[in-house]
Amino acid sequence: MYTAVKPLSKYLQLKSVRIYDGIFTFHAKVTCALLLAFTVLLSAKQYFGDPLICISNMNDKDFVNSHCWTMGMYIMNYEDDELADKQEKKIERDYKNQFLRAEFKPKMDSNLLHNAAPLTADPSIPQERVFLRYYQWVVPVLLLQSIIFYLPAFLWKIWEGGRMKSLCSNLDNVLESNEKTTAHLRKLAKYFTNDYQDTHFRYFTSYIFCEICNFVISIVNMLLLNVFLDNFWSRYVKAVAAVPAYNWDEWNRITTHIFPKIAKCEILKFGSSGTLESIDNLCLLPLNNLNEKIFVFMWIWFILMAVLAGLKIIYRLVIIFHRGLRFQLLRAQTRFMPQSTLKRAIANFSCADWFMLMRVSNNMTRELFSQLMELVFDEKFPTNKPIPNADDKLA
Repeated sequence: MYTAVKPLSKYLQLKSVRIYDGIFTFHAKVTCALLLAFTVLLSAKQYFGDPLICISNMNDKDFVNSHCWTMGMYIMNYEDDELADKQEKKIERDYKNQFLRAEFKPKMDSNLLHNAAPLTADPSIPQERVFLRYYQWVVPVLLLQSIIFYLPAFLWKIWEGGRMKSLCSNLDNVLESNEKTTAHLRKLAKYFTNDYQDTHFRYFTSYIFCEICNFVISIVNMLLLNVFLDNFWSRYVKAVAAVPAYNWDEWNRITTHIFPKIAKCEILKFGSSGTLESIDNLCLLPLNNLNEKIFVFMWIWFILMAVLAGLKIIYRLVIIFHRGLRFQLLRAQTRFMPQSTLKRAIANFSCADWFMLMRVSNNMTRELFSQLMELVFDEKFPTNKPIPNADDKLA
């Protein structure tokens, strides 16, 4: 099984120059890799067998399987509480003269109840066919979701244009000589002292747009699954809540509504005299054993990604309007540099310039970044380099 998903590990390898932050990487790259891994596993018959196995009186089993796969299977939809109450009253009425009431605690097999024949023929109980049209679409939907989640990373890679790689290449190479590293840092210092505010502004706004896309995509995918799986999110709240309490009966009852393991399939054909005949078939859905685990993981993962993406947008808004916070975050990357020197070095830097500095700091050590900021100060004030006082050293 690992061999099937092993090629995806190369996609998750860290690059020498990082153009995404941690949340962006988890949202766009890790989520995409997970969805592709689920797609591969569900498509591999050697691991989980055929997606559909039907029992029928017809001789042509391949035709039955293909027909049920194409036309769709169905389960019987009931109102749980209403059916349970009526079933309990029926049992109590039939056996009240033979046994004590306390001995009868009806427990209904939801897998059979909601998939095959009803336990009661009471016509007052609603019996509606619910077709499982999602079953053959699970793999294409997962593949589509992986593409959608990767879209912001794809757009950012195009808009970024390799700028960060050109700025920070070879700075993480410990084998580089000090002369080459210092020369590279001097070029970076000259770059940041030149007027690139418009370029940095486009860079910054493009990144924020991709982060907003990450948040929107998380919400849209949650809504998509809710429609695709018939109120998937609202039902799985109760299912997931049953897991910490080890209430597996409740878990099975709820998940069976969405991912039944047994379903019915009806084939209509004309008999020898021209009369329309209905052939009833019982089908086993092995992949739903895996689907219920995959989608409960995705249920938690999508919520986590949406929360993280939303918090990241709030963080960006705070950063834009709070200059003092920007300075403190930059100072955390330059602990060995006097505070007054750092303030003068970034005196006329915009929020977009600060963002570029932070992205550069994430691709080099703190010592090198401190040297870079000192060189930026030297470029701005070549003949007016103050001697740091004791307070600055303590800062």
